[in-house]
Amino acid sequence: MGLKNTEVSRLNKTKNGLMKLLCIVLVVSLMAACSKNNNNNASPSASASSPAASDPAASPSESSAPDLPEVKLTFYYPVGSAPGADQQKVNDEINKYLKEKINATVDLKPLTFDEYEPKLNAVMAAGEAFDIAWSSRGWLLNYQPNIDKGAFTELTDAMIEQYAPQARANIPDKFWPDMKANDGKVYGFPIYQVSAKTKSLVVQKRFIDKYNLDVSSIHTYKDLEPFLKQIKDGDPSIIPLGMAANSWGLYTNPDDVGADGLAAVYKKNDASYTRIKEIDQYNEKLDFYKTLHQWYKAGYINEDAPIIQNINDLKAKGNVAVGLEFTSKPGGEADEKNINGGNDVVYIPLTDSYFTGIASAMHVISRTSKNPERALMLLNLLNTDKYLYNLICNGIEGTHYTKTGDNTIEPIKDSGYAPNGDWVFGDQFNAYLKPGQAPDVWERTVKLNDEAVVSAAYGFSVNEEKIKSEIANIEAAKTEYRVTLETGAVDPTTILPKFIDKLKASGIEKVDAEVDAQWDAFLKSKGLR
Repeated sequence: MGLKNTEVSRLNKTKNGLMKLLCIVLVVSLMAACSKNNNNNASPSASASSPAASDPAASPSESSAPDLPEVKLTFYYPVGSAPGADQQKVNDEINKYLKEKINATVDLKPLTFDEYEPKLNAVMAAGEAFDIAWSSRGWLLNYQPNIDKGAFTELTDAMIEQYAPQARANIPDKFWPDMKANDGKVYGFPIYQVSAKTKSLVVQKRFIDKYNLDVSSIHTYKDLEPFLKQIKDGDPSIIPLGMAANSWGLYTNPDDVGADGLAAVYKKNDASYTRIKEIDQYNEKLDFYKTLHQWYKAGYINEDAPIIQNINDLKAKGNVAVGLEFTSKPGGEADEKNINGGNDVVYIPLTDSYFTGIASAMHVISRTSKNPERALMLLNLLNTDKYLYNLICNGIEGTHYTKTGDNTIEPIKDSGYAPNGDWVFGDQFNAYLKPGQAPDVWERTVKLNDEAVVSAAYGFSVNEEKIKSEIANIEAAKTEYRVTLETGAVDPTTILPKFIDKLKASGIEKVDAEVDAQWDAFLKSKGLR
């Protein structure tokens, strides 16, 4: 039965009234959302509407600034050498771009590796406000201990989804659990890059060629000695083996799985995954320390090795024949060439490749940040916007580098800007390729990530709450003894026993008991015990 005309008319009026009411509600909601975003100094649409989000190679002229209040951010990060003369010029260029993208500027604060942690510790202790810093699980600005101190802002799923959705989408889901702290929360945004660790020697190719070194014959530090002697005798102005306070770790044992120290190291064929205690690790290295001391006395190792803080200061002169790299990666020789005074280098692996996850390099937002949402938006751009990422990595085209292809560049020597740290700034798969890097370098990096050995200790981290004072004392003992042992500067037959006594006096046995208990619980949680 059809409706009468009067009923149809009444229904149409009602429908039109509801539509008008819905429009009013929608407008009010949008105004409230804008007001809320302005109060928070951020907008969820800023990154989503940015051309760079959909087109990583977008240029600055292709975008207009979002309707956001202007904010100024501060970004601390480590670099291999002091900033060049054009640091501010590049910073200014970055700020022009960021103004258009997210109406923000950033004060870049690069610090050398030896300056970085002391400076950040002082900044945080003073309660000084800053926004972004570089962090790592187990290294500089150590992730978990600083979370325990309340130094970092939690990055909730909602925050990431709202302010860094594109960057999060680029991270394989299987890696994301690596970012979780002991409390199950996330406080850092990972820098997607090589996620496998292969310890390798870095050898200048000119000496390999000159002395006909068969690189396939080098498997451990012991195999190096004849080569080091040749260099010492034939090239007296060259340091055969360059070492510094930050370059310890030449020793490898192919039967050990894991990194030395408090983390879980176990024997490769041990089905029970029994953790090797740290003192036992040092005792196992006695012959290694003796060999290094002989090399030091023979002049194979630079005399100032235990004093200088950064080995790159030596390498920059081009007179270090052999160095050490903890995380050699496909295409890494190009960066090493720049570090080694422009000399070609060859990697000689000393260990298997172990999967390390993505928490070895990340960005964190300080709890003192007044604009955490905008800081996260900047991280989204650094990890998705190819123009911005390569600007901070390589500087300004035509001034600091020359494009040699769609995705390849040639750095301009002595240009005034060369941080040589693509892995510090953001998703490295957006990086321009440099001379010496093969076109398939990123494909090989993904393959390495996929095929690397996954240790049973993957995901294990020590909760230091019950052993904080002991760990502080242990670190002081290491500062006193370990660098001199690891650089060969002292006789280990007298110094190693003193070191071990100092470790025991510092409470290492209590620490071992606590770490063993946590390790046992971790293995049980994974069904391995």
